[in-house]
Amino acid sequence: MPEPPRPFRVERYEIGAARDGRAVALAPMTTSAADVLGAATVAIGPWAHYGFDAARMAAGLKSTSDAAVRYQIECGGALAGAVVIFCPWLSGPYLQLLAVIPPHQGQGIGARVLAWYETEARGHFRNLWLCVSGFNTDAQRFYRAHGFECAATLDGLIREGDDELLMRKRIEP
Repeated sequence: MPEPPRPFRVERYEIGAARDGRAVALAPMTTSAADVLGAATVAIGPWAHYGFDAARMAAGLKSTSDAAVRYQIECGGALAGAVVIFCPWLSGPYLQLLAVIPPHQGQGIGARVLAWYETEARGHFRNLWLCVSGFNTDAQRFYRAHGFECAATLDGLIREGDDELLMRKRIEP
């Protein structure tokens, strides 16, 4: 039996529809999208809390110097967010970044991305990994609802006084 294709390829993925019916897709990150999404991402969630710099975030989204794959999330053809995945990591992929920008939040896009993340990894790995800020209780609730459990607390990882939670979801081969 042929082995399934390598997961997390640098290609376009159609991953379903948002709650309002618009098509949701992941596409390889473009330079212009990285500039827009870098600025939009640092204005929300944990990135705003930590004071991340827009130019550095955009540069990270443009980078090709590591093992990560970077995608822009599109909803109805509009930029809706960003995804960065390192693969392989600890017997599975690591979701380093999942950011859905405000105009597209509440549409089920994050859930679509997590379903795709699991589908891509299934048959290749036993674990899915991600980190979430200890103060970001909404994100923790979201990830727990999708089967992730806290595997470790990383105190002071980004800044003293703030914990990050390493979360894992076990998946069947």
